[in-house]
Amino acid sequence: MLLSRVATARLGTRRLATKREYDLVLFGATGYSGRMCADYLMRTHKGLRVALAGRDRAKLEKVAAACAAAPRVLVADAQDKDALTRLAASAEVVASTAGPFRKHGSLLVEACAREGTSYADITGESGWTLNMAALHHETCRRTGAVIVPQAGFDSVPSDIGTMLAVKHHISVTGAPPCEVRVYVTSMRGARFQGGTVDTLAHELAEPSRPVKPSAIRSKTKTRIDWTHGANPLKTVVLHGKTLHLSPFVMAGANGPVVRRSNSILEYRDGLVYSEAMALSSFKLAVQNYAALGVGSQLLKMGFLDFLRKWGLVPESGAGPTLKQARQASYTYVIVASGEDGSRTETTWSGHGDPSAIATSIFLVETALGLLAKRGKSEGGVLTPAAALGPGLWARLEAAKWDVADELPAVTVKYA
Repeated sequence: MLLSRVATARLGTRRLATKREYDLVLFGATGYSGRMCADYLMRTHKGLRVALAGRDRAKLEKVAAACAAAPRVLVADAQDKDALTRLAASAEVVASTAGPFRKHGSLLVEACAREGTSYADITGESGWTLNMAALHHETCRRTGAVIVPQAGFDSVPSDIGTMLAVKHHISVTGAPPCEVRVYVTSMRGARFQGGTVDTLAHELAEPSRPVKPSAIRSKTKTRIDWTHGANPLKTVVLHGKTLHLSPFVMAGANGPVVRRSNSILEYRDGLVYSEAMALSSFKLAVQNYAALGVGSQLLKMGFLDFLRKWGLVPESGAGPTLKQARQASYTYVIVASGEDGSRTETTWSGHGDPSAIATSIFLVETALGLLAKRGKSEGGVLTPAAALGPGLWARLEAAKWDVADELPAVTVKYA
């Protein structure tokens, strides 16, 4: 006999009230991002009951041995439904770095939703994310699980940055903006890591197909302007400099996340949103445009092995060295505009490589934010801004890769 909706909700409440074996399980801990997350987590957050999970015990034990503290090890394959159910039932929160997520994350999200376990990952696969919302949002509402996909570099700066920009614009003008334009003005020393390339190649070669309309409905709509960065002849003036526009590689992943945040948090109905690179010369804008176009087509046609053979993209599990990652930085300028011609700027500056330092900090702090809110908020498949909002920003504003760092991992300035 099926449980009634009320009985199922009560079951979810009982699950949340039960002390589980682990506060946090990091799944996919032997990959590049997994190792970086494990290192950051165990150095900067003491006293947590942590386990590292994946399919290879020997590799997991090697990662655990390199950590500042000694986490437990759990063996679970991404395709083993029973093992994933046991893993989800043992944890308050699961954080996953095991992409491509449509291939390695679907069963884990299903297990977490069913078991009332909160979950965060770093996927850039927006189609998969929307399908997870369509499939599991109502289950999460019954069990109390909070699922937050795209909690890495995709799409925390765009999502939390837009939330901050909207609040700033309201504080200055008294009204929400009608447009939010995100400009990536700097990616100094930033490098791809192998897992990011794998995920991108998988999504281009086999795009996610929608399973049914999203379970999250709202009258608050967003219009994403996909063409804004498509013409290098177009320019924008930021901080007194004229910059040339070019496409931003992660706009396709980030735009739908901001759209869903607007549908839940209701910034403004009809909000126009876009993302683009803003580069110092027309030549750089054209080069970026061409590189993205050619690279995307090669990945779409299955030339990933060819690109790796010639050293054009990193191998799976590889990424920048810690020294390289620490020296990198990136900057977003988020321009909010009102119907009355008002304009405000929010500048998000990240210290550290986006795919290494930033992604690791964002995922871990999102997971710990979910841990702090266990049982205190309604479940669902949500965005970083909708699930944690100002609480996540407070964590990020204080986060440092190393306690000795002069600057936090993220700083925000308003104008």
